[in-house]
Amino acid sequence: MGINVGFVGAGGRARSHMRALANIEDVEIVAICDIKEETAQSATSEFGGTAYTDYRVMLDSENLTAMYVVVPTFAHYDAEILAAQQGVHMLLEKPVVPSMEKGLEILEAVQKSGVLTSVGYQQRYTGWAKQGREFLKDKTVAMALAYRWGGLPGTPWWRVMAQSGGQIVEQTTHQIDLLRYLVGDVAEVHAYYATRALNDVENLDIPDVYALSLQFENGAVGTLSSTCVLRNGGGSNGIDIIMRDMRATVDGNGVTVFPGGAAEVGKMFESEDIDEVFMAAIRSGDGSGILSDFEDGLRSLDISLAANKSAETGQPERTYFSQNR
Repeated sequence: MGINVGFVGAGGRARSHMRALANIEDVEIVAICDIKEETAQSATSEFGGTAYTDYRVMLDSENLTAMYVVVPTFAHYDAEILAAQQGVHMLLEKPVVPSMEKGLEILEAVQKSGVLTSVGYQQRYTGWAKQGREFLKDKTVAMALAYRWGGLPGTPWWRVMAQSGGQIVEQTTHQIDLLRYLVGDVAEVHAYYATRALNDVENLDIPDVYALSLQFENGAVGTLSSTCVLRNGGGSNGIDIIMRDMRATVDGNGVTVFPGGAAEVGKMFESEDIDEVFMAAIRSGDGSGILSDFEDGLRSLDISLAANKSAETGQPERTYFSQNR
């Protein structure tokens, strides 16, 4: 029996998932929903299925096995609740929800229904991230330093704090998630934000520079810096891990240890495709291969939301999950 998939959202990121699913033999895209009818129609002309502009109608009309929710930050919530109630498995692009309150409601619905969920932290599935996790699993991390420096996306809602949550929520969540994957959960955040270079950008009310101090639950400390002011090159991102007498850089090249020879790096793992892993989990009913489910994705968002609150209050803020175990 094939897997019938529907989409909520048919933009660029959604289409990358559609292209991946089109190459999986027993998967059929049967429905695509977007608030812009022409966008939904364009996607169905390429990938098949019926076009919708209302996900409620789509869920009522189609016999979906799984649903992808690939929408802006502010649009997550209602579709996930309804899909969970109808027993539809879900892959959600990050960030999973705009607030912890809504996230906890979705989590309750997901846990009650027992549906499988996956969150689009694709970097966890790369061979280099897996190599980093394996390398660090038996080591004591003293400090972790992460950064994401880039430009300002052209998407209008991205630059509105109430809609995107800012760069730490919408984009740098990837670095935050990797820190969790490699080092562990974060207990407390102290954040400083400012708008220093993009004051002349129309309709922008997000900060353009971000600096976070992190306290991990295992006792390690960390820093994270992020900016969206580098529109004409010069951007970079990465993670450095400090241990006794050793520094390890974890990036797309794998694990690099300084000084050279300080420790055995180990093998490079095979990368996996997040869509193939999710489809395999649905076929088998076994979600153990999914590297970030909804609750895990919510834990990564928790750190971003704590950072935003800290920047507002000027005080260190505990993460929700560190206070509610």
